[in-house]
Amino acid sequence: MKSRPYLKEVAQAFQDIADGKIKTLSVSFPPRFGKSYITSLFCAWILGKYPNESVMRNTCTATLARKLSYDTREILKHEKFTAVFPDVRLSDDKSAVDGWNTNHAKQVSYFCAGVGGTIIGFGASKLAITDDLFKSMEDAMSETIREKTHSWKEATHDSRKETGCAEIDIGTRWTRDDVIGKNMQEGYYDKSIIVPALDEEGNSTCEAVMTTDEYHLKRKKTREEIWLAEYMQQPVDIKGRMFEGLKTFTDVEHVRNNSQGALAYIDVADEGKDYLCMVLGHLIDSQIYITDVVYTKANIDVTIPTCASILNNNKVRFCQIETNGMGAPFLKMLRKETKTKLIGITNKTNKQTRIIMNSQMVLNNFYFLDKKEGNYYQYLNGLKTYSKEGKNINDDAPDATTGLALFYQVQFPKLF
Repeated sequence: MKSRPYLKEVAQAFQDIADGKIKTLSVSFPPRFGKSYITSLFCAWILGKYPNESVMRNTCTATLARKLSYDTREILKHEKFTAVFPDVRLSDDKSAVDGWNTNHAKQVSYFCAGVGGTIIGFGASKLAITDDLFKSMEDAMSETIREKTHSWKEATHDSRKETGCAEIDIGTRWTRDDVIGKNMQEGYYDKSIIVPALDEEGNSTCEAVMTTDEYHLKRKKTREEIWLAEYMQQPVDIKGRMFEGLKTFTDVEHVRNNSQGALAYIDVADEGKDYLCMVLGHLIDSQIYITDVVYTKANIDVTIPTCASILNNNKVRFCQIETNGMGAPFLKMLRKETKTKLIGITNKTNKQTRIIMNSQMVLNNFYFLDKKEGNYYQYLNGLKTYSKEGKNINDDAPDATTGLALFYQVQFPKLF
């Protein structure tokens, strides 16, 4: 507790839950702040003090749920637990990691599941916990996954709470509509504990986890929305234009003559309103210079030879192509026209999240031609006017550009 004083507030809130002074609690910490371990200790303590009661603890995945269950069960086996609660021990007749008993259990002492899993025949009498129901920002920002998570919690998790059962929701504050945020807006919690990585003076809340200097360095390397959500527990409504202040260059021939390697990325048009967008960048040290783009609604008989010509003229070794929709047949036809190695990729993640997660690299490491007309200008306009609110006519330019950023990270991991 000395090195992590914020845990005293959590411990006191847990005590208030046990004593019935409060019935609902939320806890939001940055990574590595010890929330899982102190919660496991609390679950074990509850079962020691109330050995005939039951605890439910559900998480984003079954693997994590079982890992936390295993940790809690190991605490009950420890000699320190036995010294405090000599009459409580694990039962031999029910000891599976996803559901186990103490020797005083009425039905089950501790049970768990991951989001989407089933819970049959068990009820939580003393404590119901959700512990990070979203495994990443990507999941939390996906409307589909978010709705599925809310539905699962309401239909499965909440249905297993018995009368008088206390509730604790633990998790990173990714969005205003995550599980904790939704409950906060409805005034559901008796108490909410939110611990940011940096205090109001900009100093580390816990030097034992990460120093002030380390946090400020991490902040510089992290997109502001991600920093605020994951480390400061401040969910952000994603508003405004994302690609403000792009860096520019003018000497295309200098870039091509000094290129250390060129990569390209193609987002193929699927519908009439979509643009085919190809972005080609040359690497010089750790900077990427976008010398050529294709941004058009033209038919495939135009886009295939256009893309092939640009790839060949720039001697591009690798080009990644989204194979969702029309991408797969486009790749097959383009392969006949170029010696560039074409790599198909099927994106299954939320597009807006992909753009946000890789936008900081575009702002930090990409240079663009400052064109005032033509195809390149149309592409830049599509990139610069992209709104974080998601109210965009199309997102082909930012999707292809951040796709190229991710492609460079994969191909040159030591640089990025």
